[in-house]
Amino acid sequence: MSLSQRYKVHWGGRGWKISSALSGERVQVVRIEDRAQIYYCTTLIRELDLGNQRSTIVERWLPDQVLRPKL
Repeated sequence: MSLSQRYKVHWGGRGWKISSALSGERVQVVRIEDRAQIYYCTTLIRELDLGNQRSTIVERWLPDQVLRPKL
């Protein structure tokens, strides 16, 4: 599925804003029960809750400290 020029995906009878940076790009929509996950390449970027009509940005978790091995 590709994002419209208004950076929306049309799913479940409505348009969901996804990302202006990805306008015109192809994304993958994976449906899991009453939710839909939006992927760009292999990165999950947004989750849609179709039952509650909510959209959530998926942020990547990065640890506070990166453990580095002692040399």
